[in-house]
Amino acid sequence: MTDFSQNIQDFERYGTYTYMFDDVGNLTFNTSSTIFEQVYLGLPLTNVIYNNNKIASFYDVDFVEFVPTNVSDSNVSSSNTINTLQTQLGVVQQENVNLQSQLSELITFNQASSSIATSMAIQQVILELRIALGQGRISSDFSTEFPYTPINAPAVTQSQA
Repeated sequence: MTDFSQNIQDFERYGTYTYMFDDVGNLTFNTSSTIFEQVYLGLPLTNVIYNNNKIASFYDVDFVEFVPTNVSDSNVSSSNTINTLQTQLGVVQQENVNLQSQLSELITFNQASSSIATSMAIQQVILELRIALGQGRISSDFSTEFPYTPINAPAVTQSQA
């Protein structure tokens, strides 16, 4: 590789640099070239001074996103939100308890019943309850044998159900 240390020192000391342009005015870059101007590009850096009055005439320069709110108002709304969420959580938990108890009753009834039509009806209800509990999404997500447990979950024996 070509050593451009002298060219770099001249540029740093004197600021002299001539860009290498092609015939139509495009900059030419070639990292394997032996010509300094084809390998490096100098970019002049300047400090920009902004006119704050002009910026303020087009944009709102006051902060509104991070302005602190009244602490007492936020505490009241936070406690209301927490109470609402706790109420919703309690309702969902109660629904899950009800669904689990219905599922257990149907499993017990199916063990005592021997009718094919009754077994098919109970299977359908058990699958609907399991889907409502979020154990699967469609009937094929469950075992075809009683107690119709989810396929991806460990099987539950009849004594555990």
